[in-house]
Amino acid sequence: MSPRWFDKRTGDHLALDTGGGPIARLWTTALAGLVDIGYVKAPGDNTVRIRLPKTATKPEAEFVWKVPQWSNAIERDRARSYFQAYAAAVAFYCIEQALKAVHAGKTQTFTPFEVPDEAIGCGFHEAVRGVLSHHLVIRKGRVANYHPYPPTPWNASPRDIYGTPGPYEDAVQNTPIFEENGPDKFKGIDIMRAVRSFDPCLPCGVHMYLGPGKVLQTNHTPTGLLGLAKRSATANKSGVVR
Repeated sequence: MSPRWFDKRTGDHLALDTGGGPIARLWTTALAGLVDIGYVKAPGDNTVRIRLPKTATKPEAEFVWKVPQWSNAIERDRARSYFQAYAAAVAFYCIEQALKAVHAGKTQTFTPFEVPDEAIGCGFHEAVRGVLSHHLVIRKGRVANYHPYPPTPWNASPRDIYGTPGPYEDAVQNTPIFEENGPDKFKGIDIMRAVRSFDPCLPCGVHMYLGPGKVLQTNHTPTGLLGLAKRSATANKSGVVR
């Protein structure tokens, strides 16, 4: 379930989403105005400026991402394209810093540590489709509880007790349908495009109900498990399933 926040102005409970990753990262970077690593700068004017150095086959290039008026499928996809340049620029910067460290004799890549007897830990990272957190409880020097919280449960969460739709459902609602296929060949391209803007892998999990259909098979679970229950009872008496 994605976190909710209460808007006192309207009385609405709104679902938080990860923005599909890139748009959220670029948006917060632009508004914060703190990043300046040479190749990537956020000067505080609601932009992120990305400079890629000259290569053997490409000239130097600069890309400027601006905070958009809306957060929608087009803007999420556009941000993902810009973020490829962002990631390349940051990778280039990190390589330069790593080479400087190696040339200075700083080659240690691991920090020794001891596992505590009792501890609670939490780490936040960025996956391609948004924030990813790991939660860990250690008791008696062992992992007592561990839970990863990836972006998909945020974005694909269902409606809550207040009737607030999850981010995917909210994004799909009122989406104009431009697909020209009729009901018999309807693919749901516009719907899947909206979901794909959050997560390129999730359209395979999108299912659409097109109205009256054909019943393929009906199962009544209690009746279907009746035979299993009888076998279990026999096994409890004799120790052997017959």
